Amino acid sequence: MKPKIAIIILAAGASNRMGVPKQLLPWRDRTLLEHSIRIATPIFEDVFVVLGANAKLIEQQTTLNVPILKHENWKNGLGSSIAFAVKELKHHHFDGILFVLGDQPFVTGRYLKTLQHTFQQESQSIIASQFRKKLGVPAIFPQKYFNLLEELNADEGAKQIIKENEDNVIAIPAGDFVMDIDTKQDYEKAHKLFFGEGGKMT
Repeated sequence: MKPKIAIIILAAGASNRMGVPKQLLPWRDRTLLEHSIRIATPIFEDVFVVLGANAKLIEQQTTLNVPILKHENWKNGLGSSIAFAVKELKHHHFDGILFVLGDQPFVTGRYLKTLQHTFQQESQSIIASQFRKKLGVPAIFPQKYFNLLEELNADEGAKQIIKENEDNVIAIPAGDFVMDIDTKQDYEKAHKLFFGEGGKMT
């Protein structure tokens, strides 16, 4: 029996460094957040999005078609968004939760399938993305770590849990898949890499 995995797209931040809600940045014929959702939904039956800052605006200007978890205390940082999401999904009894950032447009469906397949083989291990020498998200955490995830409250996210349990982590090389977008320069660079010099930003 395959483990039951939920995917949580974390998109609650205020995009202070960007100056505009990056969840709504154009990405081809959709927004950055819609792109992340469209990558995830063909692979996972249970896809959730955590919204916080600008939640109403994002819902008005996007077609999400997945359950939304609204995090009122989003200002407490990424860790608090993870803790909030895990608490919200407790009653679903998932075997694992895959966390993805809503501003990682280079993450592909094939890469998510690699994480999924690895977890199906090693369902008691943390499956984490490796970029250079760092380990982080996208990452799948088995149920036995949910209590630790619920205790997060800082902006560091789940990296500390990964670090403290490295002997039970399977690292999946991520290349540039995990490149996220924090500034307008990041966005312009990512857009050029993804669409080429002729790609249009609207």
